[in-house]
This record gives sequence, C-alpha cells and structure tokens, in this order.
Amino acid sequence: MKSFFTSILLWAAFLSLSAQPGIPGKAVTQASGEGVNTSMEVKVFPNPVHYKRFTVELSNQQVEEIRITNIAGTQVYLKKFTTPVSRYQVLLGNIPNGIYLLKITSSKNSKTLKLLVSTNQ
Repeated sequence: MKSFFTSILLWAAFLSLSAQPGIPGKAVTQASGEGVNTSMEVKVFPNPVHYKRFTVELSNQQVEEIRITNIAGTQVYLKKFTTPVSRYQVLLGNIPNGIYLLKITSSKNSKTLKLLVSTNQ
C-alpha cells in the first residue's frame, strides 16, 4: 500500500512539473543559443520511464554529453561521447524511482528536462 501512495505522489509531482503546452506523450523542447539563431530540438521518450531505458534524440545537432541528477543535485548518471551522436538509448541500471533532471549537451547548446523514473505500473 505504501508503494501505491508513493507512486501517486510521484505522478502528482511529475504532472505539476510538466504542465507545459506541447505534444501529449512526447517531451519535445526547443532552446535558442546565445546570440545565434540555433535551436535545439530534443526528443526524450518514453517519459515517464518504466523499463529502466529511454531514448534521447536531437534532430539538428549532435549529443556530446548526457547527465542525470536527482532532485538533491547528486549526479546519478553521466555519459560523455568521444564521437557525438544524434540518438542514444540510455540504460538506467539501478537508479531508483523518482524525479530527475536530464541535461543534454551539444557543441552549441544544452537543455535540461524533467525525467520521471517509475517501474511501478
């Protein structure tokens, strides 16, 4: 019963944080570079993450780094690419359920998104 209430609280927190206009079911964001008209279109799916894996995809740039931190600011995942890629599947391993900050860095921009990890379905 405790895990049920924990799941409900996580969902409520995630929904309140992700109340943004956009395409339902997809986390697609855009950011502009400083002084240069370069936009960064990022797709993260699925979000929420249920099976300890998700995909990061950039349509017009290359991913150089993926960093995940928990709400307390502790880094729980870091992947640096020696050869930049436009799409990468992240395997979370033993990262517990919760709300995280996902920072995606390219050579021109970086973007931080909310990520919900929930293995309780």
